Amino acid sequence: MRKHHWVFVTILSVGLWTFAEPAHATLVKACDVENPPENCETMWAVIAHVRLRRQPIAAFNPPPRSESDYRMINWGKIVTDALEAEADPATLENLAMDVSDAFQKKSIPQITRHIRGDAKAFIESKFWTFTPKAWRESAPPNDQTLWGPLIATVPANATVREIRFQVSDENLGAMGCTIGTECPIGYARVFEPKKTWSNHVTVYVSALQHWSTDWVREGRMIIFFEMPAGKVPVDHL
Repeated sequence: MRKHHWVFVTILSVGLWTFAEPAHATLVKACDVENPPENCETMWAVIAHVRLRRQPIAAFNPPPRSESDYRMINWGKIVTDALEAEADPATLENLAMDVSDAFQKKSIPQITRHIRGDAKAFIESKFWTFTPKAWRESAPPNDQTLWGPLIATVPANATVREIRFQVSDENLGAMGCTIGTECPIGYARVFEPKKTWSNHVTVYVSALQHWSTDWVREGRMIIFFEMPAGKVPVDHL
């Protein structure tokens, strides 16, 4: 039986974080992240990414509402079950993977073939072409927004030390973001991650909500964690 728990999260509310590694690196040593946490020498960082297109129509009556179909999807359980069905336990036990980016790039078909329903529809759209019904000109009040899940796995025996969030675009760069409030970059917010685990892997799920009509936006969830002695994480199946 899977259990769902809220994870304690430490967030830097405002600021910039850039990476010594390429912008879309998914697994790096924690000390390679600018402004790393204390004792970073013993930690790794897995970075989940999701990109959303700009909104086609300005929102009325903010703050915008979420798409109800999206909010009902239990991404943690869906991803955990799909990984358990397809991946071997030895790989899962060390897996620190950017699942959301892999979904958008369609790079894990062996996993997504286990996913059905609304979650499958979001994955097939790459969270990019999907437009909520209320954003179509023929269906006012245009008060719903685009959403994309931020999903990462962490090895089951790892210890999570901190989670940070960023939202970025080509105009303003990357800015830190506090859970549940509009981000300093504007027209975006992220949400408290939920944790789902099995005997072999732990899945963290947050989300980027975005309603800028000017810019494509990318959300990032950065999870700092420590591995058991003698273990090294892997970022792919």
